[in-house]
Amino acid sequence: MYSNDTLKRYHDRLESTIEFYARFPVESLEICISGGNMKVGNVPNVSLPPVKTCGNCSACIHKCYDIKACLQYENVIKARSRNYSILVRNYDLYWEQLRERLSRMRSKYFRFHVGGDIISERYFDDIVKTRKMFPHIRFWTYTKSHSIVNEYTEKHGGRRKVCGNNLTVMFSVWAGKPIENPHNYPVFYVYEHGQPAPKGMWKCPSDCKYCIEHKRGCPYGESTCIEEH
Repeated sequence: MYSNDTLKRYHDRLESTIEFYARFPVESLEICISGGNMKVGNVPNVSLPPVKTCGNCSACIHKCYDIKACLQYENVIKARSRNYSILVRNYDLYWEQLRERLSRMRSKYFRFHVGGDIISERYFDDIVKTRKMFPHIRFWTYTKSHSIVNEYTEKHGGRRKVCGNNLTVMFSVWAGKPIENPHNYPVFYVYEHGQPAPKGMWKCPSDCKYCIEHKRGCPYGESTCIEEH
């Protein structure tokens, strides 16, 4: 559980790092695509700063795993800040660079937001456009921006049309917290240490390689759970 002092330290370091990148012409900056880790395996991913780009984080801000990573590893907060600097200063450049990198990748998988979240309907629209441009890549993301996704999905013909066969959007939520999910997006519940896992859910093995190797997707309405981490 982070104290308010820890959160302030994160905020101050983040703002200082963002200000550092603001000194450079945005065209000279290159988006940071991470190559994966022990948990997700060799899955490229792109991230944004936690909290600053999370519109619905009141339930998890004091336990956010990505804040911990940003405070522990200089390269993590730099990557999040550089991506954010490109995004807010030249939105189109951010997506041009991301798609150019995707065009050169051999990976069949890509994850949005190990850190950060969907910031707007426009941003989610570009995620959808990107998955259409690269039908051979399986994209996925976890989000607490439920209202953004719900509103976009309502306007664009439903979940199947929005996600197609190669985008999985999982609604992340603390177990027991009510959410609006009219389009039946798969739900990813987080439960507290020491508490029993919710019944009737697929328990995440905490190893994305498992689901990749077993070709295990997340079908309509399925709930998945994991202990807080």
